[in-house]
Amino acid sequence: MRRLLAVLGTLRGRLVLLVCFATLPAMLFTFYAASAERTAVLRRIEQEALLLAQLASREHGHQLEGARTLLRRLAGLLRAAPEAGDAARCPELLPALLAGYPQFTTIGILSPEGRLRCSARPAPPGVTFAGSAALERALWSNDVEVGEYALGPVVGRPVLHLAYAVRGAGGAPSEVLFVGLDLQWLEQLAHQAELPAGYALVIADRNGAALGRSGGDAWPARAARDPALARAVASPGQGTVTEAPAADRRFLVAAPVAAVPGVSVVASLPYTRVAAQANRAFYRTVAGLALLTLFTIGCVLLAAEVSVLRVLRHLARTARRFGEGELSARAETPAAHGELAELTRAFNAMADALAARQREAAESQGRLRAMSHRLAAAREAEAAAIARDLHDELGQVLTSVKVELAALQRAGAEGEDPAARRARVAELGQRLDEAVAFVRRVSSDLRPPVLDRLGLAAALEGLVRDLEQRTRLAVMLDVDPSVEPVEWLPAVTLFRIVREALTNVVRHAGATEVWIELRATPGALVLTVRDDGKGIGPWAADDRRSLGIQGMQERALLVDGTFEISGTPGGGTTVVVTIPRTRTGATDAAHPAG
Repeated sequence: MRRLLAVLGTLRGRLVLLVCFATLPAMLFTFYAASAERTAVLRRIEQEALLLAQLASREHGHQLEGARTLLRRLAGLLRAAPEAGDAARCPELLPALLAGYPQFTTIGILSPEGRLRCSARPAPPGVTFAGSAALERALWSNDVEVGEYALGPVVGRPVLHLAYAVRGAGGAPSEVLFVGLDLQWLEQLAHQAELPAGYALVIADRNGAALGRSGGDAWPARAARDPALARAVASPGQGTVTEAPAADRRFLVAAPVAAVPGVSVVASLPYTRVAAQANRAFYRTVAGLALLTLFTIGCVLLAAEVSVLRVLRHLARTARRFGEGELSARAETPAAHGELAELTRAFNAMADALAARQREAAESQGRLRAMSHRLAAAREAEAAAIARDLHDELGQVLTSVKVELAALQRAGAEGEDPAARRARVAELGQRLDEAVAFVRRVSSDLRPPVLDRLGLAAALEGLVRDLEQRTRLAVMLDVDPSVEPVEWLPAVTLFRIVREALTNVVRHAGATEVWIELRATPGALVLTVRDDGKGIGPWAADDRRSLGIQGMQERALLVDGTFEISGTPGGGTTVVVTIPRTRTGATDAAHPAG
């Protein structure tokens, strides 16, 4: 069961289920059509059997009508010679008439008492027809009367007698003409119709007695009553099945004989063969459906394999390789346009994007490592510079102050001139002022106090003017008044970026003029630093050795800003930094105390 569920869980299994569900209405309709065809085959066989029975019934009716015509004409001949004796009353044409009507067993003349006067076929001595239904009915009728099927005394097999009374001048019957209709005509009809083996025609009365039949089958026995025959005669035109073992069951359809009330011709067919013929039609249709369904499933699987599954497997293998770290793995795009091609292109685009992100992440990690190394080196260099300045400048000043204080102490003890002591004290004060200025300069380099007291614009103004004093650069500073107040972290970031940009201009640009603009928009601060120097190349921003540029970029990213640098050879360089405004609460929290 788990294996089956696993197979059905695959795309191929789901396609098979989809085909089965899609063909289910067709299968149900085909089963319905096959069942309807089976019923139609049975109905057609029933109609053919009924047609055969009706044909036999009409043939029997024609025979009876021919017998009536024959008896009337023969009566006319006898009336032409009313005074002749018995010998003269037996026309010589009777044997010839019998030869022309092979369906008759005999043609003859009876006395009103039923004694046989003459016959076209020789009869055993003492044969009498007294009590015959046809004779009794003819004596009281002026028309040809039909008797009942009975064993013929002349031929010794079932015969249907017809009789016609010839009457004299007083109207009393003088003699009775009769014919015997042989039921062997059923054999001839069955032979002419070329009935298959097992098919038979039966003449039966309303009681189910078989009066005659074609073929030499053992069923039904002549003169034996059968309930199935009775049901068939009672329901003409409707098929019925005999209650017998499976191999002996018969399918019966009856058609009444109009000339003989209560008598019908029954077409008897082997039920097993009839049902097998109907079942073959059903099974043929079902087999065709099964083959069509299998062919459809095969075509769907083949089409899915060629157009879908192969592409998906290739895509899955490519995704697996990509997931294992092979970032160059790409799926081959199908030639045809469609969803799979779109999926493949989307996967390749995703793979390209992920590979680009991976490269960017690797480059960012490299830049971060370089920045970390640079920051560590910068901290060490700055610490070394501070230590050197403290040692060289402040240390020397403090040492000299210490020496002078010791000298003043000795001079005081020795009674030095007060004017000389005052001069030496003034010199000590000047040296201490230089030490204080040095400490302030170092502190200003680490963090300009004007940035906290007067704001960003004033800090930038001081930075620019100090640079102009130390270099030959002409710096134009334009700060939008709406910029202030600036939060602490963006202000420090912009100040550091401007100082780094000016440092790069001094070191590398060879410029004479620098333009600095700081504009405020509703949601951001935009800083632009532009110079007229030799210009930066397009490769410089991505060069890991450009630590100053990377430092500015990292500072901008620290406050969710953007950093752009561009330049043309001989046309100068432009740096544009955009920093979004942040909440004051966040700035205050990040602002150091004091």
